[in-house]
Amino acid sequence: MKTFWFCFLLFWSLPSMAKEEETDIHLATISTDYISKTYDLTVTLNNRKLISAIKTKSSKKKHPKTYPVSVLSQPITLVKAVGVTIISLKCLNFATSKGCDIEIEYPSNITIGSFKTFKAKLEFIKGKWQLTHNSKPFTKMHLISRKLLGLLIGIKRIEIH
Repeated sequence: MKTFWFCFLLFWSLPSMAKEEETDIHLATISTDYISKTYDLTVTLNNRKLISAIKTKSSKKKHPKTYPVSVLSQPITLVKAVGVTIISLKCLNFATSKGCDIEIEYPSNITIGSFKTFKAKLEFIKGKWQLTHNSKPFTKMHLISRKLLGLLIGIKRIEIH
């Protein structure tokens, strides 16, 4: 009888012991003309093809930073330079199966406290997850810096491709 219960419990716990398979999908590479470092933005999908996290990875570091869905409604720092957040991302009305509207905030001019917002969407289009701006998909985001005496004081504009 003990053997029966042991086998029953073992069989019953197998599905919960199995590790959920995850897949990372590359969304975009973020670069700037101020530093050579780039950042890759990816979305992690679980075995049901639902978003389980967003990850960022610097070209200078080995391991990505992972942001689970529970924190996506808060601003996430994507790019930092000289100790200052250059780009932060916030998901609005996030749904694991549909994506979200995205607000990317960046400083236009730090010296006067001026910030701008770039609006995009994370959406599932034609069988794949992608970032779009004004309904056009993009995979590259390049930041053009604003400098004063060679020092970074903000971002003039964001170019997407």
